[in-house]
Amino acid sequence: MTLEEIREAIKGSKKLPKCVAVYDKLFKLIKDGEFDEAGKLPTEPELAKIMEVSRMTLRQALALLQEDGVIKNYHGKGNFITQPQNRYGKGLETLKHPVYSALDLAVDEVEIEFRIEPPTDYTTKVLGRKSPVVVFVDRWYKSKGEGVAYTLSFIPIETITEEKIDLSDKNALLKFLEETSYQKARHSTININFSVAGNFTSMKYTIAKNSKSWLLEEKVFTKGDFPLVHHKHYLPMENSHICIERK
Repeated sequence: MTLEEIREAIKGSKKLPKCVAVYDKLFKLIKDGEFDEAGKLPTEPELAKIMEVSRMTLRQALALLQEDGVIKNYHGKGNFITQPQNRYGKGLETLKHPVYSALDLAVDEVEIEFRIEPPTDYTTKVLGRKSPVVVFVDRWYKSKGEGVAYTLSFIPIETITEEKIDLSDKNALLKFLEETSYQKARHSTININFSVAGNFTSMKYTIAKNSKSWLLEEKVFTKGDFPLVHHKHYLPMENSHICIERK
């Protein structure tokens, strides 16, 4: 039975298939917090035994749970619970670093490198002015040793001077980009695009297993017409979500 046929049955046009009952049981177990704190479901053989159903029936139920966004399958790792939408708190409408707002995995390390380059036509365009020099900052976001997101930032030298950023202190630079700039910001703009160049751009780490990433291009403003910094955030689609709360 296909997912479409199962959906039709759920609507009441046919007798409900067994996988729907399994779906309901699994949904309740997930809702009641019966699985481990890491949110990983038991293996398929274990679940099939627990539910007393065939592997095929179980897979149909899991497919429905995946379709409804209740769980997510990571190739080679298994099925993991996707937390309720309200666990994200605020989405991209909140003025803070979008990687932390949109990434589904917990970041436990940020690797940072930078270089100072002359301006290019591109940096002049995105920064709105021809800065004498531009600081290019690479940041790799890691979870349990694996790269899971990447940000490339362009900082005009005027920002470095005005904000008194000590480039000899990488931690200070990181804090400015991750926290201080957002605390000082009056607003930011984000353009959301689709990218297949995330792995190529991040170079050091393969952040997207299927090569598909969200590309969030962000300008952060404090005052005037020129952005404080311009970011290109790459988030793999399999490990991130885009949520914007509208009122």
